[in-house]
Amino acid sequence: MVRLYGIPGCGPCEIVKMFLAQKGVPFEFVNARQDPEAARKISELVGSPTAGVVLEWNGKVEAIRGVSPATLNAWLARYREEANPAPRTF
Repeated sequence: MVRLYGIPGCGPCEIVKMFLAQKGVPFEFVNARQDPEAARKISELVGSPTAGVVLEWNGKVEAIRGVSPATLNAWLARYREEANPAPRTF
C-alpha cells in the first residue's frame, strides 16, 4: 500500500491520485491539513504542501516535484520493480 501525502485540491496531489488509480496501485491519501506529521514530512521533503507530493511504500519515502508523466512513470517503474524483482541469473 502506497501512502500519498498531500492536501485536498492540490493540483499535483490530484494528478498523482488519478495516476495511481489508473495504474491500479493501491494507495491511501494522507491529508496534511489534518495530520501534523504528514505536514511536517511534506515540508521537510518538498518545502510546502503544494510544491510536490510525497509517496511512501515498503519503508521508502520519495518526494516528487514537478509532477509530470515522465516523473510518474519513472516512479511507477521503480515501484513495480521492487514489488516484482527480476529473477537472478547465475
